[in-house]
Amino acid sequence: VTYLIDQGHRAIGLIGSVPDAYPSIRERRKGYMRALQSHGIQQTYIEDGSLTRRDAFEATQRLLNRAPQVTAIFACNDDVAIGVLNAAAALGLNVPADLSVIGFDNIELSQEIKPALTTMHIDKALMGSMAVRCLAERADGSRQTPLTIMLSTRLVVRDSVRARRVSD
Repeated sequence: VTYLIDQGHRAIGLIGSVPDAYPSIRERRKGYMRALQSHGIQQTYIEDGSLTRRDAFEATQRLLNRAPQVTAIFACNDDVAIGVLNAAAALGLNVPADLSVIGFDNIELSQEIKPALTTMHIDKALMGSMAVRCLAERADGSRQTPLTIMLSTRLVVRDSVRARRVSD
């Protein structure tokens, strides 16, 4: 979301979450809110929905019909972002000329679709190995205290986001 703000977007939507989603999606929703707040942006554009392309398609249409001033959407995962892209096309919008879209997860398909999706990469192999390690330590009794591990993400810039000029 900070990347979208840095590109000049101020009316940024969020698609693919609900307030009581599982932890990683709740964190993405909180990150959306924190990024807006830290840049002095008061207005939020959230359309709740599940993490499916179909729900994302419908949520995007609802959001853009009620808030046509939205110039960018943060999708909580790449599958949701594909639903956003499809909804934008159905509404006659060009990505990124009319609407910028950013996803999360960096699935293989995200680089093959048109436009190629700007997304957040997370090392899922490392995440899996860390989870197995933690489970093994708990199983053998060597770790009794709760442990939270946070992995960093990396922005993968592709073609679905454009910078906005002041006059846009």
